[in-house]
Amino acid sequence: MTSFFYNLLIFFTWLVPGHYVWVAIVIITTLIRLAFLKPTLNMTRMQQKQKELAPHLEAIKTTHKGDKQAEQKATMDLYKEHGVNPLSGCLPMLVQIVVLIFFYQVFIKIGIKELKPELLYSFLPRPESINSSFAGYDLSQTVHQLFKLGGVGGYLALLFPILAAVTQLISALQTRALQPQIKKDSRETADAFSRALSSQMTFLFPLMTAYISYTLTSALSIYWITQTVLLVVQQYYIMKKNPAKPSEALVPVGECENIARSEKKFSKSGVEVTIREKRKISPR
Repeated sequence: MTSFFYNLLIFFTWLVPGHYVWVAIVIITTLIRLAFLKPTLNMTRMQQKQKELAPHLEAIKTTHKGDKQAEQKATMDLYKEHGVNPLSGCLPMLVQIVVLIFFYQVFIKIGIKELKPELLYSFLPRPESINSSFAGYDLSQTVHQLFKLGGVGGYLALLFPILAAVTQLISALQTRALQPQIKKDSRETADAFSRALSSQMTFLFPLMTAYISYTLTSALSIYWITQTVLLVVQQYYIMKKNPAKPSEALVPVGECENIARSEKKFSKSGVEVTIREKRKISPR
């Protein structure tokens, strides 16, 4: 796959006037993001639905407190009823990680300073040389190496990790806004730890992104910034077009707890039925 990504990169570099590698990186990243546009939009919609269901999830937790199995079953039944798939966001995230790994291998192991004809497919059109520069910077070098050059150019090179971190932070804040709001009076230690960890990662991950962008080849920052900007735009579009709101199809929260309690199975004439089946039975 590393060889495939290198050939893909060189092909788009050949298409670009001036044979700029950074333009090829932007094109490939954009095409991949567009290819997985529908799963990404579905992921955002699922996050919105989960936020809409938050009050009812809290009611379920209160009703089945101490019974994790019943709580999980009630939660999955609620998700199933309203078409929520918590795993729908896995595919775009996995693709993003896989592409990042292969780009990293291309930039580090193969390099983008000079063309490597021996690694190219025989049928693939290729330029005589490739241009690894971007605004006067050599993208085959790390930001750390560019910074050590000193001067204004050295300080401006810090924009690579800064932009990578800022765009990542914006994306994280968007995702956090889509997460269900948990009641502050919750007493469960596990939930409190999970919320604290989620809050810390919102700001910690952008800092990690900045550090990685600073220490690795600058070309990787181009990919990271591009794919994050595209994700931010996609999330903004879907959030603007379909703002989260309480679902009208749901039972009011006050009644949700009563229904959840009454949905426990009971025996009638030796046969176990649920409250939904009970409602179908006409009174004698």
